[in-house]
Formats: sequence, structure tokens, C-alpha cells
Amino acid sequence: MEKTETNIIIRDASLDDVESIYNLIKPYVEKGDLLPRSKDDIADHIRNFIVAEDNTKIIGCMAIKFYSKELVEFRTLVVKETYQGMGIGRRLVEKGIELVRVMGVKRVFVLTRMEKFFQKLGFETVKKEIFPEKVWFDCMLCPKLNTCDEIAMVKNIL
Repeated sequence: MEKTETNIIIRDASLDDVESIYNLIKPYVEKGDLLPRSKDDIADHIRNFIVAEDNTKIIGCMAIKFYSKELVEFRTLVVKETYQGMGIGRRLVEKGIELVRVMGVKRVFVLTRMEKFFQKLGFETVKKEIFPEKVWFDCMLCPKLNTCDEIAMVKNIL
């Protein structure tokens, strides 16, 4: 059966998904594309994850980090390679926007190397320095701190 976007559901993650999320992001962590996350860290923040599921198999995920009532970050956005190009990443981002918009969040930001992907979704490139919370919290742990190749992008949603 050919895989199509319609076979895939986007849903809130549960504790049963921790192992699958960990295994999904592990290759990207090993390549240096994502910061490491332990299974315990994923479990502790599972309520902030949404997943893409194809017939009970987790094939994509995204986490939402709340910095304030007005600002969130979308992070750990991953779609399994064999499912890329099917609109799953877009659906995860759109679902994330839908979830935080009803909470009154005004802006979403990302740090990414996928500038064109996020531009298509209405994000605009900005300077990283406008997000000091992110820079001082997560970036200080990153081995690429002084040679960061990620671009900060933001989208106003309210």
C-alpha cells in the first residue's frame, strides 16, 4: 500500500510513546541536528509533545516549550525519513499552532536549518538575540554554541 498523508493521524503524545519518540529522534541527535533528550526528559515533558502516527507507528513528533503566556518554541520537529515530503511536518506545525493559539499564545519561534520549510508556513527570519531565554537556557548546552548554523524564525499567531 502506498503511504499517503491521509493515513496518518496527528495526536497528543502519551507515556506509551516515550520509547518511540526517543528512537525517532536518536539518529538526528547522533548527526548533531538535535540536542540530546533522554527518555526521562521526554517522559517528563510528554504533555508538550504531539506525534504523527501511521497505523500505531510513531513516524513524526514535535515538542512545544512554553517561555511565557505570549511566546512558545516549537522544537524537536522530526519526521522519519521514509515519510518526509508528505506534509507531515507541516501538519505537526499547524496542529501545534492550533493548540497554543487557543491558550492565547501570540508568537511561536523556531531555531532551524529548514528556513524554506518554515517560510512556507508563514514564519519570518529574525535575530536569535531577541530570544535570550532560549539562548541562555538551551544554547549554552549545545556543542555548536560558538558556531551555530541555525536560523531563528518567528510567526505571530494572534
